[in-house]
Amino acid sequence: MLKAEPEQVDNEEERNEEVENEIKNHRQSYLDEEKTICLFACMCPYLTAFYLMFIAWRYISVIFYATYATECFFKAKLATLRCDDSGVFPYPTKFEVAWQMSSAVNSLISISIVAKLSPFPGFRVIWKKLVRYARFWSLSFQLIVVITYNIILILHEHLTISFVIEVGFIIDEVTVTLVVCLWNFIPAPNKDTATSSFQCCYYVTLIAYFLENLYLFVLMSSQAALDITGIHEFEHRPASLQAVSIVMNATEATFYFAIMKFFWNKMFEPDRDLFEKETI
Repeated sequence: MLKAEPEQVDNEEERNEEVENEIKNHRQSYLDEEKTICLFACMCPYLTAFYLMFIAWRYISVIFYATYATECFFKAKLATLRCDDSGVFPYPTKFEVAWQMSSAVNSLISISIVAKLSPFPGFRVIWKKLVRYARFWSLSFQLIVVITYNIILILHEHLTISFVIEVGFIIDEVTVTLVVCLWNFIPAPNKDTATSSFQCCYYVTLIAYFLENLYLFVLMSSQAALDITGIHEFEHRPASLQAVSIVMNATEATFYFAIMKFFWNKMFEPDRDLFEKETI
C-alpha cells in the first residue's frame, strides 16, 4: 500500500486551510454586509428626511442668490463680485458662499450615491464611452474656458471674499460636470422596485440642478450681452483683456446652458445616453 509523501500531505493541509479561511471570510463579509444593510434600512428614513431638508435649503439658497444677482444686474449693472451691498437682505456675499457650498456638497453626494447604485457600470467603462463622444470633448473644452475665465478673475481680484467666491464657482463647475458625466449612464429609479422616497429624492435633485443652471445661463447671457464681467476695474483694463473676458463670459453662458439642458432632458428621457444623442 502506497503512503503519501510528507510534502503532499502538507500541501493538501495548506489547501484545506486556505479553503476554510476563504469560506470563513465569505461568511464574515456576508454577515458584515447584512449588518450594513440592516443599519442602512433603519437609518434610511432619517437620511431621506435630512437630504430632503438639505434640498429645501438648496432651493432657498438659489432664490437668495438669484435675488441678489438680479438686483446687482438691473440696479448697478454689475456682477455680484462688484456689488457692495444688497437692499433685499444683509450679508449677501455670505449667502452666495453658502449657496456655492451647498451646491458643491450636493454634487459630491450625488456622485457618491450614483457610484454605489447597482446599474453603475464603473468609472473605467464610463471613461471608455465618454472619450468616444464629441459632445463630451466639447463640454470639457467649455469647462476649461470657464475655469480659465475664473482664474483671470482671481488674478485681478483684490478682495478675499471675491477670491473665495471665484474658487467656489470653479469647484461647483467641476463637480457638476462630474455629476453630468456619471448620471448620464444611470437610469431613473424603477417604479416597481425603488421606494417612493428614493424616487422623490431623485427628481427633486434633478429639478434643483435644472433651476440653478437655468438661472445661471440667463444671468451669464444677460451679462455677456451688456459686456458686464466680474473683473475689477474692467473699464481700465487693456482692450485685449476686455475682449477676451467678454468672449469667455459668453462661453460660460453656453456651459451653463449645456448643463441645464442635460438635466432638463434627463427628466423626460431618464434611460437614454444623452451624450450619444448629443442632446446636451
